[in-house]
Amino acid sequence: MIALLLLAFLGPSLPLQPVRTVVLLDQSPSAREGVAQVASTLPQLPNVRYLAFAERAREVASASARREDLGEGTDINTALLEAQRLEPDRIVLLSDGLSQGEVLPVPTPVYAFWTAPSPRISLSLLPPTYPVHGETVEVRVLLESTADTTARLVIEGPAGRQERQVQVKAGRQSFGYRFALERPATVRARVESELGQDGAQVQVSPADKVRVWVLGDEALARYLEAQGFSVERRHRVELPIQADVVALGVSTRDLSEAEIDALQDFLNQGGSLLWTATPRGLFFGGWERSSLSEAIPLEPLEHDGGVGLVLVLDVSGSMLQDDKLGLAVTGALELIRSAREQDYVGVVAFSSNYRWVFRPRRMTPQGRKAAESLLLAARAGGGTLIGGAYAEAVRALEPLPVEDKRILVMTDGQVADPIQPVLSAAAQGQQRKIFTSSVALGADADQGFLRELAQQGGGSFWYVPSPSDLPRFFLEEAQRQFKREALEGSFALATRPWASGLLYAQEGAVLAVGESGRGRVAALATDLSRSWKDWKGASGFLGSLLRWLSQTPARPRVQAVRGEDGVRVLLEGQFERPALRYAGKAQDFLPVGPLRYEARLPYGARGEAAVLEAGVPRLNLTLPALPEWRLEDGRANLRALAEASGGRLLGDLAELTALPQRKALELRPLLVALALALFVLERYLEWRRMGAVGSS
Repeated sequence: MIALLLLAFLGPSLPLQPVRTVVLLDQSPSAREGVAQVASTLPQLPNVRYLAFAERAREVASASARREDLGEGTDINTALLEAQRLEPDRIVLLSDGLSQGEVLPVPTPVYAFWTAPSPRISLSLLPPTYPVHGETVEVRVLLESTADTTARLVIEGPAGRQERQVQVKAGRQSFGYRFALERPATVRARVESELGQDGAQVQVSPADKVRVWVLGDEALARYLEAQGFSVERRHRVELPIQADVVALGVSTRDLSEAEIDALQDFLNQGGSLLWTATPRGLFFGGWERSSLSEAIPLEPLEHDGGVGLVLVLDVSGSMLQDDKLGLAVTGALELIRSAREQDYVGVVAFSSNYRWVFRPRRMTPQGRKAAESLLLAARAGGGTLIGGAYAEAVRALEPLPVEDKRILVMTDGQVADPIQPVLSAAAQGQQRKIFTSSVALGADADQGFLRELAQQGGGSFWYVPSPSDLPRFFLEEAQRQFKREALEGSFALATRPWASGLLYAQEGAVLAVGESGRGRVAALATDLSRSWKDWKGASGFLGSLLRWLSQTPARPRVQAVRGEDGVRVLLEGQFERPALRYAGKAQDFLPVGPLRYEARLPYGARGEAAVLEAGVPRLNLTLPALPEWRLEDGRANLRALAEASGGRLLGDLAELTALPQRKALELRPLLVALALALFVLERYLEWRRMGAVGSS
């Protein structure tokens, strides 16, 4: 038994059976001739089987067998999988190494022999990225040649037939074929030379027609119809909004608040808005006073010195009922958001005493943010003493560097302190051009006092019957306080800081674009029915603008295009840090424009890839197939495959004869099992012997 274990430790073996070998013969068009030449020199191997392959693999009788029915491409990975099914001990691969599929190492050792691809000129067509209706697109014709040659190139498509003689040098070069994409089009190309001939065709289809709702601008509708857009003339904003872009040439007074809210939701969800300056549109239509004003990329430059406004706000205990205070704060926020940078806003609260929520400050972005935060912290409780708060409002307005100074008083109850001093202060304030308006909230408010206060203060009295009406009232009041009822005549326009100006005139910006929510916006400050009627390029320019508007961040798109120097992966959409995962590695996208990113992979990249972004499901894409003939180091491809599989790249097929031809039978497991059996038998016999002694 001990001798058997020592023998097993030495690991003896017996060469009993021949090694099983599978030979893979690349019979794709690029490798067929080269493999046929070297296959005749393949040494005789015992226990060998042959597989011919191109796109598919089939078993053949000998190395000299020819199969030309296996496809016009090369898929080495498929061939390796077919070979694995035959359970070989090694694989011999004869190929030019130009595979169009992803090649993965296999557990069986691969011994590869490289054959040079046959001389060839090949042609492929590179389509445009994201083609849209009406634009001029370009199809690139890519020629790849293994040697210098003179070729005849013919291209046919919507721009007609183009024929030329070209001097092609070894390597890659390309030619462009441009045309206007009005409908789905087919481009065909072929090349002929002493190295052979090749041809290709590509279908170029425009994206779905952009759907546009046009409200109140007939001239714009005609221009867009001429560009092939799907145009619907509308008088109202109906739900759901089934359009990519909504063009607004109407006034805010033509739409309800619900319709304007629907436009805001449409923008937030990835739709796009275009404002045009018809006689009733854009700033003539009061859009700068609407809840959508912050989404308009243009703003009027008004030359007034601003407005100073103090809201004297009741925060007594009665304001806790029916969420009056919460609704009042919501409405007061509209005052803040509607104010311009040259305007001053302050809020002083009163109950049993008074306190400043915030003193008058300019409504810069920082001032507005701070004011909103302070206002949201307001709390209610106590009585209704207005005198001190009103006097504070007057004192705070007096030193402000504005000519237009106003006070707005709001309460829901009866004033508890003497009213005559307050009325006298309002009359004196009017003489100093500080005007007071008042708001009675609900039937319990002291309407008599508030009406008199507005009269003495030179302002207006408003009755708001229900707390739920407060937000709407304050929005309307903001329009009255901070903006003129309508802009008239000529006035300059400026591009907002977050937007980009595209066209300018002497009076300022004419066209600006930007992003809002998850959509895109544009404002065109010109009347198309008059100002552009003699410009022949107007229709095309507006078409380009609408196509840009329709490609919003809410519609992410990814496309892989094989170019002359590699694979370009293009991504459009709103992403923070998009990355491309390919072949187990992550590669960041680089921004190349607004909401556009690009990543590049080497020319030989193949297989599946995925675009990843935190919080968004990954977008899978298939990289475009490689051409059969191409300028690539096939020898390096085979070396990498062979070494990763435990084999090597052969310099000569004769090296196969030096490899082991018989598979050894390992005796170690057999010897260990025999030693274990002897040990068990010995223990059994000893037990029997002890039993016999005991019985005697």
